[in-house]
Amino acid sequence: MSVLRPRAVFDEYEDATFKLVMLEPSVALQDYEVVMRNQIRLRAFFKGIMNWPKADMTLAENTASLAHHQSEFEQREAFAFSVFKILSGACIGSVYVDASRSIEFDCELYFWLDEKELQLEQQLANTLCDWLQQDWGLSRVALVGREIPLSDWLMDIKAQS
Repeated sequence: MSVLRPRAVFDEYEDATFKLVMLEPSVALQDYEVVMRNQIRLRAFFKGIMNWPKADMTLAENTASLAHHQSEFEQREAFAFSVFKILSGACIGSVYVDASRSIEFDCELYFWLDEKELQLEQQLANTLCDWLQQDWGLSRVALVGREIPLSDWLMDIKAQS
């Protein structure tokens, strides 16, 4: 099993555009609404890794999933965040920082934004990579599904195992 070894861990982040908070049950309703609004895009984005979210996922199932993310965070196994837009206060997506399954990287970084906020994707990617490198000490960030196409990543991981 891969292990994530950051120099430091933060449970939130804020700048002029984004606020990131630990993905946990207190944000379940806001998270659920944005997930279900983007479910087709999310299933396409995560295809090959998981079949999420299910078309009939309930708020209770989402809440349980967020409790699992919180547990992983507290045990320092993986780190998931809700992304909020500072100006509106709206939940606009999620970020996932996982241990890398490739020896070439320190972590795997996945994120998604609400389809209404796609213009912020590159800004969020830059923000996250800078934050992980400068504050967390994770200098080799695999931006999976973005800089590294998911299909290429999955083939590379399979070849390394």
